[in-house]
Amino acid sequence: MFHGFRALTTVFATASLTVSAADFRQLSSNVRLLPGSINAAFIQQGDQTMAVYGGPSRTSPKPAMVLFTHHRRDVVETGRHLVEQGTAAVVPELERSYFESPDQHWAEFSKIRLVDAAQQTTKMLTRPLPVTRGVTEGDVINFGKLRFDVVSTPGFTRDAVSYIADIDGRKFAFTGDLIYGDGQIFDLYSFQDRIPEAKIGGYHGYGARLAQLLESLAKIEALAPDFIVPARGPAISEPATAIRKLRERVRRLYRNYLSTNALYWYFKEDRMRACAERILGPDPKFDLMPYSRHEEMPDWVMNTGTTRVILSESGAAFMLDCGSERYIQFVKDLMRQGIVKRIEGIFVTHYHGDHTHHVQRAAEEFDCPVYAIEEYADILEHPEAWHMPAGTPYSIKDIIALRDDTTVRWHEYEFTFRFFPGQTLLHGALLVQKANTKPIFFIGDAFTPSGLDDYCVQNRNLLHEDTGYLKCLKMVRDYERQLGGLWLMNEHVTFVFDYTEEQKDYLEQRYRERISILKELLPWDDPNYGIDEQWAWFYPYGAEVKAGGSIRFKFRFYNHSPKARDMRVTPNLPDGFSLSPGALSVRVPPRTEVSLPLQVEVGKTVKPGLHILTADITTDAVQLHQWSEAIITVTE
Repeated sequence: MFHGFRALTTVFATASLTVSAADFRQLSSNVRLLPGSINAAFIQQGDQTMAVYGGPSRTSPKPAMVLFTHHRRDVVETGRHLVEQGTAAVVPELERSYFESPDQHWAEFSKIRLVDAAQQTTKMLTRPLPVTRGVTEGDVINFGKLRFDVVSTPGFTRDAVSYIADIDGRKFAFTGDLIYGDGQIFDLYSFQDRIPEAKIGGYHGYGARLAQLLESLAKIEALAPDFIVPARGPAISEPATAIRKLRERVRRLYRNYLSTNALYWYFKEDRMRACAERILGPDPKFDLMPYSRHEEMPDWVMNTGTTRVILSESGAAFMLDCGSERYIQFVKDLMRQGIVKRIEGIFVTHYHGDHTHHVQRAAEEFDCPVYAIEEYADILEHPEAWHMPAGTPYSIKDIIALRDDTTVRWHEYEFTFRFFPGQTLLHGALLVQKANTKPIFFIGDAFTPSGLDDYCVQNRNLLHEDTGYLKCLKMVRDYERQLGGLWLMNEHVTFVFDYTEEQKDYLEQRYRERISILKELLPWDDPNYGIDEQWAWFYPYGAEVKAGGSIRFKFRFYNHSPKARDMRVTPNLPDGFSLSPGALSVRVPPRTEVSLPLQVEVGKTVKPGLHILTADITTDAVQLHQWSEAIITVTE
């Protein structure tokens, strides 16, 4: 059985690699598998060959056709050279436009990327791929005497398919990324999506397509294949066992997620039950943590929407966040009423647009400084340089970036500014203490009275002890012990609230259980790789440049592994672009982030418009094709 990075330390094939017969695994007389970072399967019929997923460039004989199960470029690009040499491409019809018209999808994404709430993959092709045939459920592909039945198997992507064929007396299922190894999936973030049955959008749809995954697995199981040949990982010789394990792990994960879910406070039990039924089945059994104690806010805190205003007896006020013009008008009304004389500062808890859209406007209106924790000040000042969920196109100028645990005296209050990576990795909180008053910890969107706001995996809710919700829970516990009690305040909740010791124990225990489940579910040596798509990424993510100019990038690696890793980036440059000489590899200590400087030159003849830069990532024997991308806009 393969597991973790260890799972991927097999021989991999690239478009330029020549392979020998010894590299292949013979699955049957007429089915060969070339294991790799992306597998290549070859089916022989007389003097003709069919490929599934891709293959090396010098394959003899050249395949007559290549079957693609879904549109993700990290898989499809390993088969591009075959298509460009004349091999017929068969693709899912419902994903056909991703193959033939990627420019259209990139143009659409570029318009919404700074406020993206759909959370769909950006691992789209960057160049068109000619399609010979699009297929849907029930279609048949005839190849010699063989019949390949097309089965709709969404999950990893919305409209993926699988191909089923009886070959040499055995039934083969080519399922793409539907299942990995002995009951695993390659990552969790690819399953984020809307949940129409519960009226939940993509941003809040944690593991939404796990429901489709289970339905797809049931289809494959009912066909009783002898072999599953996935796009990644080993051929599966005991499909029923692997499917059963994956089904059980998915349901354990989702049951665990529901048990600590902040959405129970926002959306109530009926909608949580609708979510549960999709994955756990009819009349599902699952826990919801009872709401914590909650009370009305004290009179020195005013609230409107996602903005909080802390009032001083002096007439001064301090704001937290500002996502709407309405919130500015609310504060101006307080001024007209004489409740507030002046705003002396704004603290931004995190980058999400409903908290930041109008911070700059508020700072100008009230002529006050803006504060943030240094870990996320850059995304507030340069949102275009990042790709994170539900952000803002509006930058904030001249932010005063504070170090974690900075403490200041403000009138009768003591403020302590904290890095608080809860709802998102780029998140802060403000502890406010006032004499003879129970302290309030303003935690942005990190907790609600029903649990954790970790419903969007792309927010990078890391699972290490020293970051993510384990760090946040420890901080809450420490402050409660030091201060003798503590209120929490989420800016979407109109109450202050606190957890009992039993509730804090419950949240931490369930969260640690989830980490254990994810270790079983995900094929990496650390589960954070399976929830953190941006462990390898370009900074800036978006850049503008004129033809003839250059862009300085940093390529960032976050090594989640418990050991040091050699990591290498290989940029794939658009036509007319070039890379200045520089280091492309680095040794990264465990649990550490490092970056490599890269300079990209833009040729004078490059046309204005969008250009997508991608990068292959290699670490140890793992190769990920076109894994990361940056969007370059060449201007007139």
